[in-house]
This record gives sequence, structure tokens and C-alpha cells, in this order.
Amino acid sequence: MAINLTPWAITSDVTPEFATRATSCGDTWALSWLPGRVLTTEQAISGMVLDEILSDPAPSDPEVVLEIAEIRAMDLGLTLSEVVVRLSMRIAQRDEHRRDRAHRYAPSHPPRRDIGAPAQC
Repeated sequence: MAINLTPWAITSDVTPEFATRATSCGDTWALSWLPGRVLTTEQAISGMVLDEILSDPAPSDPEVVLEIAEIRAMDLGLTLSEVVVRLSMRIAQRDEHRRDRAHRYAPSHPPRRDIGAPAQC
């Protein structure tokens, strides 16, 4: 797991969520999974760390990881439960978008079968 920080974006190699700098001056950031909130750099990093932590299905030390997640959630003014709900909603939105897109671009006819000699009975 790695958080990548540039002057304009914070990304992860584990999750598709991201943070972007909201303005060219000042310390204002926005998290993709927490729309409408203006955050500091530290808060944006906390949000990305939270997403990475909660994306790991088998953490090496679950108790410590949950403690860190609770602290990072508090950095955002949220409870860990609120974070889990928000991230779960984002996953559901992405899944729905993928299903809609797959349906939209699915072929309208059945796949062609081999056009060889007719089958023998």
C-alpha cells in the first residue's frame, strides 16, 4: 500500500478514490469519497489512509489498524462508522456505474458461433 502525494493530487495504489487540491493558493483539498467538504492537506491524507486501511481485507494487526482508522476518522470530524458507510456507498456507486456501462455497451445480438459445416446428427 502506498499513498502518492503531489502538489495537486493524493492517490493510492490500492483504491480508486483520490484527493485533489481545491485551489492554487492555500491549503484546501477535496476527497472524492467525501464531496462538499473542504479539507486541509493533513485531513486529505487522513481520508486516503482511511480508505487504504479499510480496503485491506486482512490487516496484519487488526486492533492497531482499527485504532489508527478511528484516529484518522476523528481528523475528518467523523466516526469510523460514518466513514465505513460513506466508503461503502462509493463502492456501490462504482459497481452500479460498471453494471450500467456493461449493459449499455453489451452486444445487441448473441455471439456468432463457428460457421463451419453443419453439425451431423
